[in-house]
Amino acid sequence: MAGEKDILIVDDTEETVVFMAQILEDHGFQFRIAKNGNEAMAAMGEKRPDLVLLDVMMPRKSGINVFNDMKRDPQLADIPIIIITGAATVTGVSLRNGTQEPKKSYGDDFVRSLGSVLYEKLKDLEVDDLLEKPIEPQLLIEKINRLLA
Repeated sequence: MAGEKDILIVDDTEETVVFMAQILEDHGFQFRIAKNGNEAMAAMGEKRPDLVLLDVMMPRKSGINVFNDMKRDPQLADIPIIIITGAATVTGVSLRNGTQEPKKSYGDDFVRSLGSVLYEKLKDLEVDDLLEKPIEPQLLIEKINRLLA
């Protein structure tokens, strides 16, 4: 099954793209890469992927905007999307459940508020799945296999 499926990796961080590409390659998946939301939409216009690994925070067009555009497009609306984000590391707020790490300084209040807003935004999107960075390879593959089954 893996070799027949086309996965679109959408992330602007080179290290993350290389890491996810290696995981997919090791498990026999075909994949393409888009480095921002505009490239992602163009890539999906050329060839419809079977699944999208979508970063949230990117230049030019955010993952949230890509998600919304996909859900409005009848040709793309049913493609499974796994949101990939490192925002929890930056903000201290888990985007999976909204929990917050203990504050280390007074300045944490601002970034925590951003993390809380992002959590609420993602919660409203009703994503197929979400992975927070750093990515666990086996967990990524399990989620992909479940959504492609």
